[in-house]
Amino acid sequence: MKIIFKIARAELRTLFYSPIAWLVLILFFTVGSGIFGFVMEKFSIMQEVAMDASPDWGGFDFGIGNLVATGILGIFKVYLYLFVPLLTMGVISREVNSGTIRLLYSSPVNTREIVLGKYLGLVMYNCILLLVIAIQLFSVCMSVEQPEISWCFSMLLGIFLLMCTYSAIGLFISCLTNYQIVAAVITFTMLFVLENISTLWQQYDLIRDITFALSISGKADLMLGGLITSRELLYFLSIILLFVGFAMIKLQSTQESKKWTVRASRYGLLALIVILIGYFSSRPRNIAYADTTRDKVNTLHPAIQEVLKQMDGSPLTVTLYTNLLDGKGRYGFPQNRNKYMRDLWEPYIRFYPNIRFRYEYYYDHRDGDSSLYQKFPGKSLEEITEIRAEILDIRHSLFMKPEEIRKKIDLSSEFFRLVMQLEYKGKKTFLRTFDNPLWPTPPNVAASINRLTRKEDVRVAFVTGHYERSPFNHTDREYKYHTNAKEFYTSLINNGVDTDTISLATGEVPNGLDLLVVADPKSAYNQTEQQALINYLNQGGNALIFAEPGKQFILAPVLKEIGVHPDDGIIVRPGKHEMPHIFINSLTRSGNFLAKEPEMEMYQTYGTKGGLVQNEGMLNLSYQEINGFSVEPVITTPGNAKTWIETGVLAVDSAPPVFSAAEGDIQKDTYVIALKLSRKINNKEQRIIVAGDADFMSAYRMRRIGIGLALHSWTLYNKYPYYANFPKPKDRFLKLTPASAALLFKIYVYLIPALLLIIAIVLLVRRKRK
Repeated sequence: MKIIFKIARAELRTLFYSPIAWLVLILFFTVGSGIFGFVMEKFSIMQEVAMDASPDWGGFDFGIGNLVATGILGIFKVYLYLFVPLLTMGVISREVNSGTIRLLYSSPVNTREIVLGKYLGLVMYNCILLLVIAIQLFSVCMSVEQPEISWCFSMLLGIFLLMCTYSAIGLFISCLTNYQIVAAVITFTMLFVLENISTLWQQYDLIRDITFALSISGKADLMLGGLITSRELLYFLSIILLFVGFAMIKLQSTQESKKWTVRASRYGLLALIVILIGYFSSRPRNIAYADTTRDKVNTLHPAIQEVLKQMDGSPLTVTLYTNLLDGKGRYGFPQNRNKYMRDLWEPYIRFYPNIRFRYEYYYDHRDGDSSLYQKFPGKSLEEITEIRAEILDIRHSLFMKPEEIRKKIDLSSEFFRLVMQLEYKGKKTFLRTFDNPLWPTPPNVAASINRLTRKEDVRVAFVTGHYERSPFNHTDREYKYHTNAKEFYTSLINNGVDTDTISLATGEVPNGLDLLVVADPKSAYNQTEQQALINYLNQGGNALIFAEPGKQFILAPVLKEIGVHPDDGIIVRPGKHEMPHIFINSLTRSGNFLAKEPEMEMYQTYGTKGGLVQNEGMLNLSYQEINGFSVEPVITTPGNAKTWIETGVLAVDSAPPVFSAAEGDIQKDTYVIALKLSRKINNKEQRIIVAGDADFMSAYRMRRIGIGLALHSWTLYNKYPYYANFPKPKDRFLKLTPASAALLFKIYVYLIPALLLIIAIVLLVRRKRK
């Protein structure tokens, strides 16, 4: 070991007698400091302005420290890729060209000690570079409140392993040629190959797994994001072992007169060992994880983990159905399987390893859909798919014909989109993909798994027969957007809840409903239908009831039974920029605690933001607590001189209305738009929400401002949907003022690099004179 350390010290000394080493050191410090100083100065200005405007400002929503740190390290990754070949190009060739390699061979030093000593010298230089990076991260941590220290250590580990891996590759390349420039070019080429090898021949399973195990692309990204895995650790260590071992084999061969087959077998055996290590360590079942983030944001949310615990260890089979003619079908192609696994399934395999994956490829389209034939006039379906396969550079023979796939499964209800089918203990359900994001979110995955493990389905029924809002109609005023729209990840159907319609003509509400929705009937219910609704509510059924101005009389007899009275008239507030009956209203405190929609959870945790709705025509709800109900407003609008209940005819496209108490217009201090009612009945809690507007839940309004599925969540006892929101990062405030940030920028970007440059010049000049 003493000899190894002596060689390492000599190598490190030689590096610092080279201008390249100093250039890299100064460049790293300057670039990192530039990013740090510039961003901190801008954020400090933004913070000062925000706090002056609002003293109770809650800070930046994102983590400042980690944003800056990942930006710095992202730049460092690029510079490492460019400069490591220059640092390593002469490690061995320099000894050969100067003749000192013969002295080493003739001294009591073996090849292993030479290679390890040289490599240790590079590692020591990497430690100095790492110290430079650590100074930047330390500066970031000192500049923000409550920094994530452990995350920073994960970042440093990732960048250090990347530097050491690059150095090992450069060390081996330096053994192959006596020309340093050639060594630098070959090293850069080798790094480029390892960076891009995972894009080659990915349609073949074995090659895809091997190239994924060898590829260096993105291997440090998880650590930069705060997640340390055994797969990445073993990858870096294996690649280091591979190229340091290659360097030993190469130098040893120059001292031996053995056949080339001996050298080849040594290279091959070492490569095989490394490939096997990489292959088996990258198998999902063999990976260990350490999430260094404070809130474990790289780990499945506890609510999602609880769903996985509902399975008993039996295999969960996931079949991905990929349609060649689907616009997003390319994401399911064989060459994208590793990305599919990494982006979607790896977090779940971590907690439930017994997941099996199958892949089916086909081409098909909806019956009667002529769009393909219009795009490719005169072509048959077979010819169209051949053209499509050629464009996407994939074998046409891989895909089943329509008649073949239809014998296996009916995908017409999924519109032949990219879709997964989950199967567990004989039960099956679909897990869909979307336009944005492509892959289902953790709540979507949890909901699909829950469909397979629960004993009964969750049923929501919309009353129909009187022109109510429909859960199946996709127009702007209807409710399909948040109920049965398969293309939206936020809809009920993709969050474990089935929605259908029922008629009250039979005089009773069917048994087994979890929630009944009465959404804006436009014609009156007869006595039988009214009594059916009243009976349902009296028996303790949960409900969402949406009334509309001008049609209060339809639901008034039903609402009377629970102590709610929809007042006559419509609430108005004339303004210059919007029609008088359109409002943007905030949820009350009680309303913000209905569910854990992101804005509502922000209110629950930090007291900021909160849910907003956009009402289009709303009535005021009067109420009294009867029959054991407790009642709380969940949506209100404040009263003022410009707001009132217009009891006359309102023409929204004419002159603005004018308040007239003589004509019956009413002003209130607060107008109640929606209420929640609850009581204990039949050994359970009954939950009802009544709203004096149905438009705020329509597709048109929800796409602009909405509270998602909060109302459904509360009336379903907050079991659906699954919410997987993580807390806001705690490093949301800067300790720096704009003046101190500007001073730090000057010190870090100008003063310290200038001092380093002076030290480098003095040292190099003195070395030159000697």
